[in-house]
Amino acid sequence: MKVASTQPTGAAVAGTPDIKVSVRKLFGIDSDLETPAFSYGDEHVPDLDPDYLFDRDTTLAILAGFAHNRRVMVTGYHGTGKSTHIEQVAARLNWPCVRINLDSHVSRIDLVGKDAIVLKDGQQVTEFRDGMLPWAIQNNIALCFDEYDAGRPDVMFVIQRVLEISGRLTLLDQARVIRPHPAFRLFATANTVGLGDTSGLYHGTQQINQGQMDRWSIVATLNYLPHDKEVDIVLAKSPHYRGRKEGRDTVNRMVRVADLTRNAFVNGDLSTVMSPRTVITWAENADIFKDVGFAFRLTFLNKCDELERALVAEFYQRCFGQELPESALNVALS
Repeated sequence: MKVASTQPTGAAVAGTPDIKVSVRKLFGIDSDLETPAFSYGDEHVPDLDPDYLFDRDTTLAILAGFAHNRRVMVTGYHGTGKSTHIEQVAARLNWPCVRINLDSHVSRIDLVGKDAIVLKDGQQVTEFRDGMLPWAIQNNIALCFDEYDAGRPDVMFVIQRVLEISGRLTLLDQARVIRPHPAFRLFATANTVGLGDTSGLYHGTQQINQGQMDRWSIVATLNYLPHDKEVDIVLAKSPHYRGRKEGRDTVNRMVRVADLTRNAFVNGDLSTVMSPRTVITWAENADIFKDVGFAFRLTFLNKCDELERALVAEFYQRCFGQELPESALNVALS
């Protein structure tokens, strides 16, 4: 049986980057690198966040993926902005980007495609419909697999076929070989680095076949940022604090509470940890309720184990000088 080879058409190849941009000018990173980009975008280009603050090392790793067709995985704790980082780089390059969350419901059929009954000339016929993977491979798409370490084994082996740079995808039941578009790019985000969950934070993650991990040519780590940089990020996302005289001091205290929860988690005293996303949500809720303490309880404290809430309330008291109802002092008095 002859296997058909699907190569990008002339029109598809035309969808390759048509300009080069300066990394220094576009991302504010001290580097002489230039990276390919598109002069205009389409509906698949992520929305631009003008306030987004880029991490230098992670940004350079992602840019290498776009510029040199490297397979880039970004790992790190939840809420650090791994997927958003990839999206915001793509947004500034006008590069179409599509995210797929590899939860347990995503199957091989969802990725590869399936037979579907369609109407043609008034007759019902069976026709193969490509899944997300064949579609993305044949277009100038930056495909990002979120929660990569939670994917099902059958799905992971499908992805393994396209991890190499040649990345041809063979559809055996269709007798078809799909060659990747020159501007197709592949990224992934994960909470672990493929060795399984050792912290107890990420149930459902699993070890990744090391033969597959070896095919990811760049692995970047994006974990919690230095204190002052995280304050800047929260302020960038919370304009109501930027415009107030005491705003930075309040956000500084919020991030200090988050730092204390992270230290307690590392020391084994706390099973829940505040991510930068949680701090941003806390700042947003504080603006809604006009009460920083009440917003903290609703945003984070109520998510904690009841036996740990007194400790978390103590962290808040240390930073804000205010007792919460959950504090050990109030519990003892009652």
